[in-house]
Amino acid sequence: MRLGCMLTMCSLTAAIAGEVRWDCTLEPETTYAQTTTVAMPLGGTWIGDFDAVAKPTGTRTLPGLFGGSGNNPIPFTSTLRPVAEVPTTHPEGTFRLGFDEQTAAVRISGLFVDALAGGTGVIRVSMSLTYGTFRTVTPTSTFPGVSNLSVPLDDGQLVQVEAVQTSDASAIATPAGPGLWDFSMALPVQVRVLGTVMGNPFESSGAGTMSLQGRLDLSTGSLRVTGSGSVADTVAVPAPSPLVNMPFDLPTVLPPGSTAHLLMNGTFSQGTAQISASTSLVATGARTCAADLDGSGEVDAADLGSLLVLFGGSGAGDLDGSGEVDAADLGSLLVQFGPCG
Repeated sequence: MRLGCMLTMCSLTAAIAGEVRWDCTLEPETTYAQTTTVAMPLGGTWIGDFDAVAKPTGTRTLPGLFGGSGNNPIPFTSTLRPVAEVPTTHPEGTFRLGFDEQTAAVRISGLFVDALAGGTGVIRVSMSLTYGTFRTVTPTSTFPGVSNLSVPLDDGQLVQVEAVQTSDASAIATPAGPGLWDFSMALPVQVRVLGTVMGNPFESSGAGTMSLQGRLDLSTGSLRVTGSGSVADTVAVPAPSPLVNMPFDLPTVLPPGSTAHLLMNGTFSQGTAQISASTSLVATGARTCAADLDGSGEVDAADLGSLLVLFGGSGAGDLDGSGEVDAADLGSLLVQFGPCG
């Protein structure tokens, strides 16, 4: 799975004639982990939060070592460095798989994966700062000019990481033994991420892919799907909105132990994100409304006609997995007659 770097359920297309279908659920063995490191250049000024009327006891900023009065903006350049980390989780999710034994076609649709499954991820934020010497009043302190000073900022949280399939995916399976078929395919997904950083909510989304490999055992009607994938990529990150009077607390330097309360104003440039992610997927499936041979959502006369055409053969009409479409399957279809579910 690729995150934008590192989630609209699509409707099912009409089922393929002769297709056997399974509703699949992710098993607890499924795992997911991700780390995304962003570097976002930011340039601007900060100024003390002093206001003669609203906050007369606020911090004032003065340029240089000596002289000056009032409350003055101090130029700076910096790089904002948020790091988003999802520790190994056990995602939850579902999808539908269809297989036509006559054509060996496998189709997967409606994939939805909740990567956090009720958990959370961590966002750590720091900033590397470059600025000239300046002083503050309330508290009284001197800040010698520095280059690339690392300053920790407020941490945040990832509260939602979801992958949703954007269109059906299909592949041709290969025989792997009596009643066994193997397949491999890549699913297009949209990755959606929600969280908070520095006290502000954010939402992002991007396109990605998920690779799946699986084995179908038609002799028993069982299904087990496995998938694995990894991402190691660097992508461009569009510049976010400018900062306007964002509160920024800066620990004092000379003397240490206090905090200067500043307001930051600045403009971002386009940044980059380094993404490292890995997933291991395990899912099992249960046949869904097996007698609905045409995928209409109802077992009706059309399905009965299809089963009679298939009588004596094998494939979708073999509702009990016996290897042959027979009287038992006909009886099973009649029992299921009516709307699925």
